[in-house]
Amino acid sequence: MIINQEEFYGLEDKMSEILSDLERKVLMLYLDGRSYQEIAVDLDRHVKSIDNALQRVKRKLERYLEVRDIGL
Repeated sequence: MIINQEEFYGLEDKMSEILSDLERKVLMLYLDGRSYQEIAVDLDRHVKSIDNALQRVKRKLERYLEVRDIGL
């Protein structure tokens, strides 16, 4: 998926609004290439907690993108 810089910054701002602090941290570590296990160790959480957070991130971002596309 290719997005322009303006769209990226808009998405980044929206992520700050819709994601919890944990969800943002998990997402950034995941995008940095960390495994679920590494993220769990870094954040002192269970691996299942990391998986749940990433699933919530996915759902929230999908909903946001659907609503945004409908409004276009």
